[in-house]
Amino acid sequence: MNRKIIAPCEVAVRDVIPVIKMIIVERLYSQGLSQLQIASLMGISSAEVNYYLKGKRGNEEEKKKLEEDEEFMDLVNAVVRKLIRSTDGEIINICPLCSLARKKLKKNDYSCPYDI
Repeated sequence: MNRKIIAPCEVAVRDVIPVIKMIIVERLYSQGLSQLQIASLMGISSAEVNYYLKGKRGNEEEKKKLEEDEEFMDLVNAVVRKLIRSTDGEIINICPLCSLARKKLKKNDYSCPYDI
């Protein structure tokens, strides 16, 4: 028998989260935040922010598909607003955003407690 143990987040971290981060980074950048400010808000390096802005991380096709979805972008905009208003050390949970992205990209072949 060929069995496999996998957490739902393993696939999401590889396939979905980079696309979500790419969209969030671009939204923050379009609002006039510097790469250093974005890195600080998101808890990532400024080099990683730069990679997202240059399209070196995340899937461009999937990004376009998600950006065309009003429901998804409403949730992204809520997360962006929350990030901008957040205080130092506040954790912003993007699990619901990941769940919705997986649904929209038809990558929900594994279950997650946040699936809508």
